[in-house]
Amino acid sequence: MSFQFDIGKVVNDMLQASLQSLVDGGKKATEYATHEYTQFIRDIEHVQEMAEQGTVTAQEAQFLVDEHKVSMKAVLIAIEGLGMIAVQNAINAALKVLTVALSSAVQGLKFAL
Repeated sequence: MSFQFDIGKVVNDMLQASLQSLVDGGKKATEYATHEYTQFIRDIEHVQEMAEQGTVTAQEAQFLVDEHKVSMKAVLIAIEGLGMIAVQNAINAALKVLTVALSSAVQGLKFAL
């Protein structure tokens, strides 16, 4: 049995559906990263000011910088999760397109996507 539809068109439609999910996920990741990088720079500036004013020692300043780096890493790991969600959404979008195409082309499809 062969499917009775234009495979090239269906593949293109699947790619377009996937692309939108990935673009949306990229926008979200960019927003989080931009905010986190901005905050990190402000935090480091603040630590530098405290060190210059003598309200913290060099050792305490280094500890604070290290803590801010850990916080930034946690946010970036969350962004990685957003990437995984974007990929899953892209897969789901592509499968939805394929399901519609298969349902139109094949009566009594024997499986679900």
